[in-house]
Amino acid sequence: MDHPPEFTVICFDIANDRRRRQVVRVLQSFAERAQESVFEAWLDAAQRRRLQAALSRQLQHSEDRVAIYVLSPSDWADIVSLGRGLPAEDFHHALL
Repeated sequence: MDHPPEFTVICFDIANDRRRRQVVRVLQSFAERAQESVFEAWLDAAQRRRLQAALSRQLQHSEDRVAIYVLSPSDWADIVSLGRGLPAEDFHHALL
């Protein structure tokens, strides 16, 4: 059963410059950069699994951290986007 894409936020803290560049390259193939260490994308479950596997290969698990959050706002009023980046209106189809 296919599941629709969900708004996904990926944050990272990578200790090594070389590994950080590799992680950023992987993320750029799946998502858009929102801040220095934060990426955003609409990904389905299969895409998130591929992303997780690709990221895991780049990490030193004892030193680095990547967090992948799937966001599903329950109410339009819960959505806030301040400053640059993805405007709140772009979250609309997550509520359907």
